[in-house]
Amino acid sequence: MTDPAKTVIHPELYMRDGRIIHSLADAMALLREHEARPGVDVRDEVLHRIERARTEEECREAADAFVAWAEELELLAPPGTARRA
Repeated sequence: MTDPAKTVIHPELYMRDGRIIHSLADAMALLREHEARPGVDVRDEVLHRIERARTEEECREAADAFVAWAEELELLAPPGTARRA
């Protein structure tokens, strides 16, 4: 995998908990903090997708998958409140 700390997510993502996701490494950390449920779930799939990303395109697709996961769980700060967080 490319270095996840150097794979920047732009624009950065502002989370409801005040955290800012700047890179795939930040995304991986957040994914790992979420409690895993028995069996394979979307969180696992997104985490594995990031871990396995090798090309720039795969990294971009993995970041998109992370955003979709975060949106589904309503983890992203609402638009307009992110900069003030």
